[in-house]
Amino acid sequence: MSSLLESDDVDASAEQLLELVSDPETKRDLLNPFETGDWITYANELTRNYMAEEMAEDQYHLLGDHHEHWLEGFDGGDRVLLCHRDGLKTTITLAYLIASLEYKDGFRAVWAMNNQGSVKKKADTEFWKFVERNPWLTNLNGPRKKDTIEAKEWAHGSMLNAGWLFGGIEGDRAHLLVLDDIIKEKGDGDTEDVLDWIQAVSVPMVKEGGRTVMIGTRKRPDDIYNDYRNLEGYEFDEYPAILDFWDQQFGADDDWQDRRPDEELYTKVEDPWNEGETLQVLWPEARGPQWLANKRSQMADHRFWREYCLVIMGSSGNLIEATDVRKPAAEGGCSIDDRDPPPKYRAGPGEAIILGHDPANSPTGDDAAFSVWLLQRDGRRRLLDAHAEAGMQPSQVKNQLLEFDRRYDPALVVIEDNGMQSYVAEDAIEFDAQLAAKVTGLTTSGQKHSWENGIPRIRTLVENGYILFHRGHRPTEDFITAMQSLERRDGKLHGHTPDLIASWYMAEKGFRRLESMGALDDVDDRDDGDENEGGDGSSGVSYL
Repeated sequence: MSSLLESDDVDASAEQLLELVSDPETKRDLLNPFETGDWITYANELTRNYMAEEMAEDQYHLLGDHHEHWLEGFDGGDRVLLCHRDGLKTTITLAYLIASLEYKDGFRAVWAMNNQGSVKKKADTEFWKFVERNPWLTNLNGPRKKDTIEAKEWAHGSMLNAGWLFGGIEGDRAHLLVLDDIIKEKGDGDTEDVLDWIQAVSVPMVKEGGRTVMIGTRKRPDDIYNDYRNLEGYEFDEYPAILDFWDQQFGADDDWQDRRPDEELYTKVEDPWNEGETLQVLWPEARGPQWLANKRSQMADHRFWREYCLVIMGSSGNLIEATDVRKPAAEGGCSIDDRDPPPKYRAGPGEAIILGHDPANSPTGDDAAFSVWLLQRDGRRRLLDAHAEAGMQPSQVKNQLLEFDRRYDPALVVIEDNGMQSYVAEDAIEFDAQLAAKVTGLTTSGQKHSWENGIPRIRTLVENGYILFHRGHRPTEDFITAMQSLERRDGKLHGHTPDLIASWYMAEKGFRRLESMGALDDVDDRDDGDENEGGDGSSGVSYL
């Protein structure tokens, strides 16, 4: 409130000043950010009055410099704002929305969220708490022509309509569209369907010259924010709580400097996890190192990285380095960023395709997982497609196998031997002659967790760019997330092996089977990163 108290318009004793600013109309005029340009004073007063009626244990903190940047940015063009969880992105957006509805007669806004429950909580319950706890908002506290959860209209002509993903949006075209955490981690369907709704249903509700503001937190590598980052029509801002982890993830990218938030908004603090080290934190007064350490202790690491650092790093795994996965294939890494995998493919000369399948142990337990792998002439594997699903019936398993067989014509369909026996003896899956000739049951025995010839060797393949991934492809990203969850402790693979990874392992054993049959003689020799003590120049599949 310092700028308000120092205003040249105020020339009175403390008592007179208190009386002056307690008058709602006068206070309203003094706090008008569209006239004064002082967004942070307006927002601090709004949030202070809101918090004054919350529980005493709920501490109030003055807003940070970054919040002022957001408010000023919202008054510009279309933008996407990604911020860490508990960063007050909805609060700041609501502050801008309230200012527009209060001070601009006839202003129309649409506020869209993920589901109807969120609409009721934010666009109705929380909205009215902010308004009613700030009586100096005289227009919004005044007479209403309409007041429902989904539609509000005031005597001075301002209107607020609310909607949710895949629903309809009522009302006239708006001056401002707010898309607030429009997606959740799971359950929204395909990203393309979400984009279609945003671009075909919600954005057309914006008037010519109006603005769209999208706020949220990363959910998946292939979520809608990945698409909007590349659209020239939107300013795209990212604000992780801890800048260091974000830098570690994206520092090697060509657009890292363009994407990086202003370092001056961050403060160096003591690293709560490494004595003597420091971290750069966005809002240390309210979201400082101990607060962040407490949050991390309450959730899996991969959720903390995603929700507080805007980094998708798999689970708490440490077997696979994310930087190795993200390195472009053209530079000897794993990532193909410029195209999706082919929906259909036939192996050419010197190539081989294997479909690996890890059956579910129970109808309601593990996922049944499938992955299709192409072994190229240079010895590198490329993931063509994958699928994992719980509770698949035998007929669904058979149909999935047939679908992948139709699209990719694999040389072998490799199923763990025990699972194969279960399918044939217990589930009575009857394969047609063509597919039956390809289906092979192989045992995993005790080699599955071996560093020399088991699942942990995927680390060597990734380090040397020996597995290729089409980035942004949803099933591929699911596989990468599973792969990055692999964890080693005391030199051993620890915990449950994700089902998609088990399906990859079955495919690798299939390539070994083909090699023993002489079917891979045309695959070029290439050092896969193994020391190869025998000096036999073996190809990248011979370790299994």
